[in-house]
Amino acid sequence: MPKILVKLFTIVFILSISGYAFSNNADTSLVIGTFKMSKVIDGDTFRFDGMDKSTRLLGIDTEETFKSDDAEQKTNEIAKYWDEFYKSERGDSKMPVKTDSPLGFEAWKWAEEFFKDVEYVRLEKEDNERTIDIYGRYLVYLIAIKKGKEINYNVECVRLGYSPYFNKYGNSKRFHQDFVDAQNYAMEKKLGIWDPFAKHYPDYDERLVWWNKRAEQLDKFDSLYAGKENYFSMASETDFERLADNIGKEVIIFGGISEVLTKKTPYLIRIPHNKEENFEIVVYNEYLKLLDELDIDTKQEYYIYAKGKLEVYNGKYQIVLRDKDQIWME
Repeated sequence: MPKILVKLFTIVFILSISGYAFSNNADTSLVIGTFKMSKVIDGDTFRFDGMDKSTRLLGIDTEETFKSDDAEQKTNEIAKYWDEFYKSERGDSKMPVKTDSPLGFEAWKWAEEFFKDVEYVRLEKEDNERTIDIYGRYLVYLIAIKKGKEINYNVECVRLGYSPYFNKYGNSKRFHQDFVDAQNYAMEKKLGIWDPFAKHYPDYDERLVWWNKRAEQLDKFDSLYAGKENYFSMASETDFERLADNIGKEVIIFGGISEVLTKKTPYLIRIPHNKEENFEIVVYNEYLKLLDELDIDTKQEYYIYAKGKLEVYNGKYQIVLRDKDQIWME
């Protein structure tokens, strides 16, 4: 065998046994790369050597946990009066909230144990349209090798009840049925967050209704309006770039409200595109009453459509709100 082939074979062999090489059945265009895991932060947050951005794991959302040196002690304390603690944390919020929980601590410790024998992981994208979220994090699936078998950590986390199928930002395009089956299994076996006696968030019934509604909204936009000339999704890089050619025209914007700025007038309703760029709905004094008529606080938890003439002010795209029919939900 020629020396160059011997050398190549040796390199491939060493990489494979060290964990660098995976049998990759995925579309190679969706593979971000193979990375060494350097730290488990909690059940759905990790650090990887060589990554130029942080990550957000798709389809999961483990409960929060204390991360200080006395995390276990703090967790044990809130576990003693968990129902009262969560009730206090939620307060008068209309929607469920996130807070540190005993189950969140348990998910963290399980993740540490899960990755004890995993040195390298493969990170994969959902698609090539939206690869980074509004906070600048890679949106990823985490594929690990355990005992020679590839495991989708995101799905496994749901299957064992450490996370719900988190579709608040849309159903998984690649693994939707896997997530559904995994959650059904965890529910049937009463694992983790589905165990009625475990100390976890008590309002998953509300969360699932909320998230499923948002996922349905996204699916509806994609099936009915995506790609149409005057419709623009703020989650789409392509659509955001198209806005430049539509200034002065009537447009329909689709997205989620990140904040309503009310400290001074005009009020601003912001729909984010990414960490730096937002679309703004401007509300002048004479139209402030429209926000109450629209019940804008409730709409802030879902996706909305906003219609108006596209303008640019101080480098920001905007429309002016003059009629309540300009904003609606489907």
